[in-house]
Amino acid sequence: MKILVTASTGTIGSRVVTKLRNRSQVEVLEGCRQPQKAGQIQFNFDNANVVLSALKNVEKAVLITPASPQELETGVRFVQSAKAAGLKHLVFMSIHRVEDAPAIPHFASKIAIQKELEKSGLKWTTISPNNFYQNDYFFKSSLLDHGVYPQPFGNIGLSRVDANDIADALVQALFKEELSGQIFPLIGPESLTVNQTCELYGHYLGRPIQYGGDDLERWYENNKSYLPEWLLNDWKQMYMFFQRQGLKATVADYIQQEKILNHPPKSFERFVKETVLDWKKETL
Repeated sequence: MKILVTASTGTIGSRVVTKLRNRSQVEVLEGCRQPQKAGQIQFNFDNANVVLSALKNVEKAVLITPASPQELETGVRFVQSAKAAGLKHLVFMSIHRVEDAPAIPHFASKIAIQKELEKSGLKWTTISPNNFYQNDYFFKSSLLDHGVYPQPFGNIGLSRVDANDIADALVQALFKEELSGQIFPLIGPESLTVNQTCELYGHYLGRPIQYGGDDLERWYENNKSYLPEWLLNDWKQMYMFFQRQGLKATVADYIQQEKILNHPPKSFERFVKETVLDWKKETL
């Protein structure tokens, strides 16, 4: 079976590729912009001919749409190309409770792509994860050098989730075709506030960790040299939503998740413990 994975070098895509390569009788095509090794193919969401060519002779695909100002258009085009190519099953990665915040640009993109899927006639399954634990890798220097956790998601709470659990669910969705036509949330076992997050990092780092604060104007200015303006504006809206409403799982979410994830989700505390241990090893 030949399976295409888009955004194959990213946080989730790379993990999906690894898990698929451990399966027998599966040929994985790793779609990425700059192929550097065997199995990777040139893939550009913005080029309709490239997309259609990549989908030829592929039975299934995992659609992970990278953040971009054109995410809506390129994601919809991929679905349309998949239909034209006769794809047998498309697994799409969306966002947990995406319909709650349709004004956030990358949430709006996922909503539009989902609608295109539902009307396409394709067999599809959607995995909708919460905020990734692994986003915290970007804050290593801030935590270790300054004792600050800077992600401004506030104190209503997020049901954050491990990237490996998301990848597990995406792979399960490819092979559990009896669950197609459904949307599956991917969430961690608890809802955590940013203060609780700081407490956990402080415990395992052995030092106080302060929250960078809810001031999104300050956050915007601090990140202007690192992120493009369109992404800063997008994430600013997202963090405002997190601060005001949170993104917490329901009992129904956990019941639905059990159908697609064949093990309990990893806790954030376990992630922090393992991550801090790795960071400390790097400094030895």
